[in-house]
Amino acid sequence: MQKIITQEEKERRKKRNQLVIGIVLIWLMVVSTLGYAFIDRTGANSNNSNNEKIEYNGIEFIRDENFYWKFKIQETDFLTKHNPQETEDITFSGSKQIAEYRNKPMYFAGENGEHILEIARNLNGIVLRTSNACLENDKECSQDNENFPIKKCSNENIIVFKESVNENKIYQEENCIFIETNYANQARYADKFLFSILGIQ
Repeated sequence: MQKIITQEEKERRKKRNQLVIGIVLIWLMVVSTLGYAFIDRTGANSNNSNNEKIEYNGIEFIRDENFYWKFKIQETDFLTKHNPQETEDITFSGSKQIAEYRNKPMYFAGENGEHILEIARNLNGIVLRTSNACLENDKECSQDNENFPIKKCSNENIIVFKESVNENKIYQEENCIFIETNYANQARYADKFLFSILGIQ
């Protein structure tokens, strides 16, 4: 036979259940906050210990959790795959400076890839825009890419990537920068170009 529960008993049980649930919720919040703080502190410490730092020509380069090198020049942030120490062996005697690219379009000729993204990402907000193009007299490019504009080195800023198995080089002809290297090396040579125009190397 089921016990008859008075209204007063129901209210008392209801309050007790609410109190228990409230205590459990408060306990969960306290434990999760402490756990988060502990994980965040130890995670930050481990991240800091893993972050590499180098100084090159008075500029601090910090390697982030994605293995990119962050640095700042005149309040502008940059992010490169390599640091300048890793490009010191590359010879480049180009004369272009960052001011010559400011608020002007930049064109890329050659195969798309990480190397183009490396330059475009870092010069975004400095150059007017970036776009693919075909270099004048490159009939193969103009046939394969009918929508690409034809550009000349004499009056446009163009970065030309050519895949080369036999030699690795970067050089300037008029306003064109030519990067000729194997595909795996193209991002490193792209960074050399960036370090050069930024006056780091």
